[in-house]
Amino acid sequence: MSDAQPPTTPPAPTVAEARGSIRRAVLYWAILTVVLELAFILLAPYLTAWQILPPAAGDRSDEINTVMWLFSVLSLPVFAMVVVFALYSASAWGSRARPRAQGPAMLVSSRFIGWWLAISVVLVVFLYVYGLAFLAQVDARPTSNVLRVSVNGEQWLWNYSYPQYGDVGGSELWLVVNRPTTFTITSSDVQHSFWIPAFDIKQDAVPGEPTSISVTPKQLGDYQVRCAELCGIYHSYMETPVHVVTQDVFDAQVANLPPAAPPAASSLVPIQLATSAQAVVPRRDTAGLAEG
Repeated sequence: MSDAQPPTTPPAPTVAEARGSIRRAVLYWAILTVVLELAFILLAPYLTAWQILPPAAGDRSDEINTVMWLFSVLSLPVFAMVVVFALYSASAWGSRARPRAQGPAMLVSSRFIGWWLAISVVLVVFLYVYGLAFLAQVDARPTSNVLRVSVNGEQWLWNYSYPQYGDVGGSELWLVVNRPTTFTITSSDVQHSFWIPAFDIKQDAVPGEPTSISVTPKQLGDYQVRCAELCGIYHSYMETPVHVVTQDVFDAQVANLPPAAPPAASSLVPIQLATSAQAVVPRRDTAGLAEG
C-alpha cells in the first residue's frame, strides 16, 4: 500500500497580496510602455535613412506613414501589457517543480476587467473606423491628366504598356513626376502582387481578373517594383526598375519603346536568375506550354 499523499491545491493568496502583485505588474507595464514609446519616437525619423523603410516618393506616402505611426504608438502599450503580465505571472506565481494540482481561482477586481474591456473596445472601434475612412481616401481615383499603364505579371517579371501611346512598352516602368497614374494589373499564370515600396502601393495581380490602383509620383529618381506574393522558385528575383522622370524625358523614352509583347510571350528571358543555380528558367509560349 502506497503512503503517497494526494496532491493538494496550493493556498490562494490574500486579496492584499494579489493587489500588491497587480500594482507591481502595472508599474512595470507603465515603465516599459514609456521606454518603448520614447524609443519609437526617437528612432522613427531615422528608419528611412537606415533603409528599414523605403523613401516616401508617392503622394500618399506621408499620410500612410502617419497612419502607421499612429497604429504603432497605440499598439505599444498593449504589447507591453501582454509581455509584462505574462513574464510577471510566470515569475511570481510559476511553479518551480512540475505542477500536481490546479491553482486556485482568483478575482481581484471586477471593475478592472470592466474598464479593460471598455478601453479595448473603444481602441479597436477607433482604429477600425479611422482605417476604413483613410482607405477610402487612398482608393480614390484621379480624373485629370491621368497616365494609364497596363501591368502584366508573369513568372518571373513584370511587363508594362502604355495604351495612350500606342500600346508600346517593355519590362522597365517609366512614370512622370507629379502626374497621376492609374495601373491596370493582370497576370498570365499565377497570382502575383504588384508592389512599389517607395510609393506605398500594392495590389494583387490575379489571372483573369484585372485589378487597379493609382498613385502620383512626387520625387524624381529610380525605384523598384517587386512581387509581394509567393509565386514560384524565383519569386524573390521578380523585380523591375521604375524611373520617375520629367514629361519631356518620358515622351522621349516612350517614343523609342517597341510594341508591347503579348502576355506570356515576353522576349525577356531571365537566364541570369538561373545562372547561379546552373539551371534554365522555364518560360511559356503562346499556347501556355512550358519551354525548357
